[in-house]
Amino acid sequence: MINNKMKISVIIPARNEARLIAGTLRSLQNQSYQGDYEIVVVDNGSRDATAEIARSFGVRVVSAGEQKSVFYARQVGADATDGDIIVQADGDTLYPEHWLQQIADKFRDNPEAVAVSGRFLYRDFFLWSFIELTVRDWLNRISAFFFKRPFLVSGATFAFRRWAFNKVGGYRNIPYSADQHGMTTRLRKLGDVLYDPKIYCLTSSRSVQQPWFVLLMAITDNISRLMLDFSINLVSSKPKAAVPTLRKRMALSISAVLALFIAFAAYGYFSPTSPVFGEVRFRGSPDQKCVALTFDDGPNGIYTMQILDILKEYDIKATFFVIGQNVELYPDITKRILAEGHVIGNHTNTHDANHALSDQGCHDLKDAQEVIYRVAGVLPHLYRPPHGKKTPWELDCVEENSLIEITWGVAANDRLNPGTDLDKAAQAYADKIVSRTYPGAVILLHDGYGTEHDNANADRTFTVKALPLIIEQLLAKGYRFVTVSEMFNVPAYNEAG
Repeated sequence: MINNKMKISVIIPARNEARLIAGTLRSLQNQSYQGDYEIVVVDNGSRDATAEIARSFGVRVVSAGEQKSVFYARQVGADATDGDIIVQADGDTLYPEHWLQQIADKFRDNPEAVAVSGRFLYRDFFLWSFIELTVRDWLNRISAFFFKRPFLVSGATFAFRRWAFNKVGGYRNIPYSADQHGMTTRLRKLGDVLYDPKIYCLTSSRSVQQPWFVLLMAITDNISRLMLDFSINLVSSKPKAAVPTLRKRMALSISAVLALFIAFAAYGYFSPTSPVFGEVRFRGSPDQKCVALTFDDGPNGIYTMQILDILKEYDIKATFFVIGQNVELYPDITKRILAEGHVIGNHTNTHDANHALSDQGCHDLKDAQEVIYRVAGVLPHLYRPPHGKKTPWELDCVEENSLIEITWGVAANDRLNPGTDLDKAAQAYADKIVSRTYPGAVILLHDGYGTEHDNANADRTFTVKALPLIIEQLLAKGYRFVTVSEMFNVPAYNEAG
């Protein structure tokens, strides 16, 4: 059902956005919304061609150069329009064609709501994007559920009813806070502020594509100002409610900061691709259509032998991240891996699931190096942490021992459920791996299960069955197979010292 009764005013505060604003306006003029809507660009003192470009699109341009403030520009834009719904947008952002319709539908379906917020994604990839976007999303989901308002709202995708905006005084006399936090604080007094992650936009990452120390200073500054904003809002509260409100708001702010820290640390620890604590390598250059097959947790008796037979049949070289204790148990298989041109990497000595949490993990890594050298005569340069778990001190140990951390970018559940047809499951698993593969992918497979042997867990028949299917599909797609050391152009082994 199309909601065409509401007039929407889209406000774009802009200062020196000549490079990106054309894309923004083009995306807004291509909206599927069939109701009445206007686009107003508020020129906040631009020194480039922002205003001229906006006029070339036929949109209204309003001048707001008296104060260099995005809040001021947004207020000027709101005052210059008459839409029932005011929608805030940004001049460096692209909007999907159904964006305005989704906002209108949200207001229609929730008449008690005074505002609707969405989320932003970045237009280009960078290492920190997943961390920031995931933390923002979950903080907003949790806050919206418990407090009927999201915690961190972006001005790039935020809409509110005009009557509510006018009643709370708009942006006038609003203190600095994390973008729209001050506005949601005001609006929440009149009704719910909704958060819908399906309402999204694609914004520029220029504000976060900066050196880490600059970002850290900005984050610290924003958190400090955000907490100050809580305190300032308390001053305007009723005297009797001031103390409990202070406690509630301070508890919320501290909880949010703590949640942010926990989420940040958890992502760094659990995610195989996270760069939070230091460099990890999980994908090679996308310029060449090659992939690296890697096998963890071996050697593992007959299963590793069968995998080696398959690789030999297809003349493919792979990388085996071996466990020290398994190397001692199967020295001949370890030597065969090396003799047939495959690369051996370090996967610790005992495969302790929590290896990265203490110094014991570093000892485990060193023990594996010694075992591998004693049995195979090589000192691996490649290291893969069990389960991809990392900590700052674990990565320090890796570097101190002249190793580099290798994780993976492609994986799928390779455990065969009891009663499942082996052939069908292997085909489904192979299809999933292939569908996720991209040029430069490091693919995670298993030829063992920790240090277990001769039991159901250690049975890797499933991997053996799926491997030829994976290889044949990738070959058909034109992929070339390389070792991890070839993928990253690094030596496979260190010199014995």
